[in-house]
Amino acid sequence: MSSENNNPQFIFVNDISRLNVIFEDLRHDKRVTVLDGPCKPLQNRFLLFLRKIHTNRNINSIINLPFKGIWSCSLKSINWNKETRYYVIFNNASIYPIKVDYLKKLQNEYDIKYVMVMNDHWLSPYAEPARSYISNITFEYIFTIDNKDAEERNFIFSDAHYSITYKPKESRVCYDICFAGMNKGRLDLLYEIYDGIQSNSLSSLYRIVHVKKSQQKYDGIIYNCFITYEEIVKEALKSNVIMEVLFPGQTGATMRYYEAVCYNKKLLTNNKNVVNLPFYNPNYIHVFEKPEDIDWKWVKERIPVDYHYDGRFSPTHLIDKIIELEEE
Repeated sequence: MSSENNNPQFIFVNDISRLNVIFEDLRHDKRVTVLDGPCKPLQNRFLLFLRKIHTNRNINSIINLPFKGIWSCSLKSINWNKETRYYVIFNNASIYPIKVDYLKKLQNEYDIKYVMVMNDHWLSPYAEPARSYISNITFEYIFTIDNKDAEERNFIFSDAHYSITYKPKESRVCYDICFAGMNKGRLDLLYEIYDGIQSNSLSSLYRIVHVKKSQQKYDGIIYNCFITYEEIVKEALKSNVIMEVLFPGQTGATMRYYEAVCYNKKLLTNNKNVVNLPFYNPNYIHVFEKPEDIDWKWVKERIPVDYHYDGRFSPTHLIDKIIELEEE
């Protein structure tokens, strides 16, 4: 990092969705200013739903709803200085609905380097808000949790995007397995797995969202119920096994992998690349290609789990990595 910019400022634009807590460690990093939207991080279900409707791109392509800025951070609150270098860091959800022209104007007036953290793979519906920004704004660095995206799109791989924010007391295991996720091309596979859960008389907490009424087959599955991320973690803590199922085309780990490692839970996944990830342990992590590959006895078996997690996923390491890259 050059001498004239040896005291840069790092600004992290926080996502106000239910996943904002995964970057919580940055609030305790003295190098970082965390910006929340005027509504603060959202955990209220109604506000999450209202934000989703208000900022929906399909709706806004028909009628441009006013006041969408209430859901975004206030970069205007920063006392910008022309003598300071700034690193303004977004994740793939937090950048929308900040106006592209405003971000370009800031970059033209001040020494600003934009950084994007893709904590979803490129083709994921969760990544959709970021894709148009990346094609219209200059980003100095784009980090991704997906190795394939890193290779194909010249992004930088990083798994530093998860904060342990819940310090639960001893949780009693109530379920053999839990799953929480979107449909988006996975429904047939999720139903096949659920058939296996039922036929092996296992208990489960199974949530799928974005499922049409006509596609809802099972009374035991909870459909289209959006819950806070804290509730997702609490349910995982009550389960013996967390299940991870990748979106079609995805190769990187999902949030389920990080939850399993950070909260010491067994993981059932169809991500064959998990064997190359840190903390992989065949006793704690089982990989399946097809539902018939699943070892249901292992799912039911209760064993002590300890990945000896060392904090390497903390997003504070993103700041370390940016500094390292600037010094090269």
